[in-house]
Amino acid sequence: MSPVVLVTGAAKRVGAAISRHLAHEGWGVVLHYHHSQEEVLELASQLGSEFPHQNFWTLQCDLSNMEKVTTLFDHSSIQGVELTALVNNASVFTPGCLEDISPDFLKKQMDVNFSAPLFLMQAFKQRFPLGSVVNLLDTNVVNHIDTHAAYLLAKKALESLTKMAALAWAPAFRVNGVAPGPVLPPPGKGVEHLDQVIAKTPLKRQVGTLDIAQSVSFLLNNPSITGQVIFCDSGAHLI
Repeated sequence: MSPVVLVTGAAKRVGAAISRHLAHEGWGVVLHYHHSQEEVLELASQLGSEFPHQNFWTLQCDLSNMEKVTTLFDHSSIQGVELTALVNNASVFTPGCLEDISPDFLKKQMDVNFSAPLFLMQAFKQRFPLGSVVNLLDTNVVNHIDTHAAYLLAKKALESLTKMAALAWAPAFRVNGVAPGPVLPPPGKGVEHLDQVIAKTPLKRQVGTLDIAQSVSFLLNNPSITGQVIFCDSGAHLI
């Protein structure tokens, strides 16, 4: 039987790349989405056609709704599915410096970027005897840039959670992180913005979505690694 992974935010961009790569490796994939139903159904259909002996499920959930998050594993569409791994990829990336943060804005950023991964990890551990978790972070967790202050505070908290859970839940569960660098232009920005970011990195190379997917795969498949963060960022965390 194929191992099964749940990937949040699986319909597009990095999440879709991770899902495709793991499917190529023989994983069954639970494809989580929020609004992108058309895209996730198309991805599930493509994967099902390409890998007819593996299973692919779609699962809708608003990760800013903690009541839905905490009961996500009870959803009828995945009843009886034995999960091997969880990849917390979904995030919201909204600009705003420290002085602009309001209580509602902070709550939305923390809910999706930190609280949802935490409670999904909890539920995963409660339901299954063994497993592996990979949390998608951000290369800027080592910096203090405040252009996306609430987002970055949430990702910093998620990095700490990754290491805390790795220690607390060993040996049955391994917990690691991948911190991407310049992959795709953020919403509202063009290629020119991305090129400027790439030019400042030591490798001066755009990070491919496959690069991130391979990093996730490495952490899922290596049984001797826990509590680690791979900076898949062309060296951006060094400057």
